[in-house]
Amino acid sequence: MRFFRILHISSLDVVFGAVAMQALLWSVLVGGRQPWAEQVVLGVSVWIFYLADRQLDNIVHQPTNEIHLFHDRYPLIIRGLIGVLLGCLGYLLAFLSADLIHLGICLTIGMVLYGSVLKYWDHIWLPKELFTSLLYAAGLFLPSYAAGKFSGLLFIHVVLLALMNLSLFTWLEGHLKFRTLFMGLQWALLAILPSIFWFYRWDLALCLAIIQGIHVGIYYFSPNLQYRWVGELAFLSPVLYFVYELF
Repeated sequence: MRFFRILHISSLDVVFGAVAMQALLWSVLVGGRQPWAEQVVLGVSVWIFYLADRQLDNIVHQPTNEIHLFHDRYPLIIRGLIGVLLGCLGYLLAFLSADLIHLGICLTIGMVLYGSVLKYWDHIWLPKELFTSLLYAAGLFLPSYAAGKFSGLLFIHVVLLALMNLSLFTWLEGHLKFRTLFMGLQWALLAILPSIFWFYRWDLALCLAIIQGIHVGIYYFSPNLQYRWVGELAFLSPVLYFVYELF
């Protein structure tokens, strides 16, 4: 349990989940083995985004939960780590295609806009969570899109899965309106799953259903913020897909 707690506080649970999800999407949409540099760049980029997001949150709001308190306690170390990760990211660009770099620049602009207007979103109900979900999904689909493969159906489903995760734990933090959003997202996701099963593969649909099912299980059986790490690690379910592929 201590190991998973460390993963969660450091946001590495989100990083590993994102890398697993991107590998799954690449396998389904493009096929073959994804270049290692693309996977490492995603992991580093997601880690930078989440570390910077926590730092920005602490500037705008008083830290309340365990993750934000950790960031508040060690801001200089974390900002130094972000600097090191940015350096690693710059080095890894040499291993990426020009198309992927151009798309990455567009996504970076979106992230900068996200950070610049963060303090104004207190007056609006939804956009922070929605924009975070869109950025997360865009990062996952970037390599396959650069390779000429994209699925609007899968993109929408991944956005909704990310938004479901955020809405569940934002509700548990005391924002009651997000409970209604979480419940609505369940029906939307269930409506899309049969199409994914029909147009793609049953094991892909199963992985996505597992992610949703874990969040529903937390909602009904253990609605507590201490299980947030379980929700983040749910995005590692694509590992089951690759284990099945081995056999």
